[in-house]
Amino acid sequence: MIMQQLYLSTCVRRYSIAYTRRFAPSLLDLVRTPLRKSDVRLYSTHSRQVPPADNSSSFLPGGGDTWSKVDPSLVVDIALKTLVGLGVIFIGGNLYVSWYKNNVLSKIEAAFNETWDDTYLVGLIKQELSRFDLLTPDLEHAGLQRLAGKLYEVYPRRQDQDFIDSIVKGEKAARPDGGFVMQGAGKSGMLFDAMLNIRKEGLVFLEAHPDLEVFRLRLGSALNYEFSEDLQAGLFQRPDPRSCGPAMDIERGTEALDKLHDVAMRRGRSRPLVLVITKIQNFYNDDQGRNLLLQIQQYAERWALRGSIVTVVFTTDDIWPYTLLRKAATLMDVRSVQDLDWEMSKRTLLRRRPDAGNVNSVVHVVGGRQSYLNKVSRAEEMLQAAEELLRLEKAWLESCLGLIPDCDIDQDVVKQFLQQKWSLHCWTLLREFVRLYKAGQEESGDSWDPLKLPVIPSWRCQQIMTRPDYLDELDRLDVVYIDMNSNVQPDSMLVLRAALDIIEKEGFDELLEDVRCRIKEIESLWQRRIVTEHV
Repeated sequence: MIMQQLYLSTCVRRYSIAYTRRFAPSLLDLVRTPLRKSDVRLYSTHSRQVPPADNSSSFLPGGGDTWSKVDPSLVVDIALKTLVGLGVIFIGGNLYVSWYKNNVLSKIEAAFNETWDDTYLVGLIKQELSRFDLLTPDLEHAGLQRLAGKLYEVYPRRQDQDFIDSIVKGEKAARPDGGFVMQGAGKSGMLFDAMLNIRKEGLVFLEAHPDLEVFRLRLGSALNYEFSEDLQAGLFQRPDPRSCGPAMDIERGTEALDKLHDVAMRRGRSRPLVLVITKIQNFYNDDQGRNLLLQIQQYAERWALRGSIVTVVFTTDDIWPYTLLRKAATLMDVRSVQDLDWEMSKRTLLRRRPDAGNVNSVVHVVGGRQSYLNKVSRAEEMLQAAEELLRLEKAWLESCLGLIPDCDIDQDVVKQFLQQKWSLHCWTLLREFVRLYKAGQEESGDSWDPLKLPVIPSWRCQQIMTRPDYLDELDRLDVVYIDMNSNVQPDSMLVLRAALDIIEKEGFDELLEDVRCRIKEIESLWQRRIVTEHV
C-alpha cells in the first residue's frame, strides 16, 4: 500500500511539470491546485486497466474554443504588413538592379573616356628618350610638341603607320581589323604612336594570357567591369556569378560592351571605340583557347555589321590564330609588318648614335628588327653587342635543334628519337634558306639588299621537311615566320645569320647525313621488331 502511494505521488508530479511547460502561465494555477481525494484514483501496477483520458479543453491544446477567440482584424493587419513588406523588397530590388545595369554601362564608358594629359605624355616621352640617352639638358624642361618631335626622329615612321592611325582614330569603317605581325617588328611602337595622337581616348588596350582566368581579370580591369561580382542581389540571384567559368564571364563582359552602343550614340560619340588585344598567340592552341578567340570574333563581326560601334584589333606572332579566324572572317583586314630595310635601319641607328662609325657592320649582323636595333643602340659598343646577340641566337638554335649522330635506339627514349627526327627536318629547311640567300646575293650583284630574307612557299617547305606539322612548331618557336599568303621565311636576319654560321662550319653536312642514316637505321630496326613480335 505504501509503495502504491509513492508511485502515485511521483506520477502526479510528472504530470504537473509536463503540462506546466506546455501551457500558458494562466493555466499554471490549475496545475498547482491541490488534488482532492475524489480526483485521485489508485490503480495497481500490475493492473492492465488504462486510466481514462481527460478530454477537457482547458488543459489540452487545440480545443474547440481556441480559434473562436482570434481577432479577425489582427489577421488582416498581419497579412497587409506582409504584403507591404514584400512589395517594398520587390520594388527596391528592381530599382537596384536597374541602377546597377546603368552604373555598369557608365563605368565601361568611363574606361574608354580616360585620356592622357600633357603631364603624363611628357613623362612617357622623357622615359622613352632616356632609354637611348637622348634626353639632353635642354629637353628636360621642353614642351610636349618639342619632345614629340624628338621622339619621331628616334622612331622612323613605318609604311603601315597610316593604316594603324586610321583604325585608332576611327577614320576607317569599324571592322574587326587584325594586325597579324611578326614578333618584334615594331607593332607595339606603331600602336603607341597612334595612341599618342588621340591621347588614348576611346581606346582600351590589354594583352592576352594563357590562363583564361587571368585574361578575364585583365579584360575586366581594362573595361572597368566587375563581372557582376559587386552585385548585391544574392537574395534574388540563384546561380553564382562565377559558377560558369571565364568563358561565361567574358560573354557577360562583351554583352555589357555591346549595350554600350546605345549610351555612346545617345551622347553623340563621333567615332567607334577601339579594343586592342595583343599577343593572342599566348592563348593555348586547345579547345578553350580557340573557343575564346571565336567568341570574341563573333562579337567583332556583329559590331562591324551594325555600323560604327567597336573596332577590335588583334596582334599575333604566330600563324595559327589567323588560320583559325579566317574561316569565319568576312570583314577582317590582315596586315603583315616586315622588318626595316637596309637604308631605314642605318638611318635609325644614326639618329640614336650620331657618332657611331660601324653602323653598316651592326646592321649587317642584327638586320632590321626594331627590338634588336633598340638593344644595340643602347650599348656602348654596338658591334660587340650585335655579336653577342648573334652568339646567343646560335647557342639557342644549337640547343633547341641539336643533332646527335649516335642517338640511342632504346624504346624508353622514343621522345629523344622523335626530337632528333624533328631537328633533322628543321636543319634541312634552314639549309635551303641559306642556299637561297647566297644565290640571291650572287644574282643581284651590287644592287643586292643584305637584309632581304629568302622566301619559300609553305607547300614547298612541307615537301622539303616531308612533314607538314613540323612547320607550325618552328613558327611557334620563332625560327620561321609564316605570313598571311602562306609564304615562309626566317623569323629575322639574326636567325638567318646564326643558321648560316652553323651550316658553314666544317663537317655540318656530314653530321646531318649521319643523323639521317641513324634515324633510318632505327626505324628499320623497329619495323623488324614489330614484324617479329607479330609472327
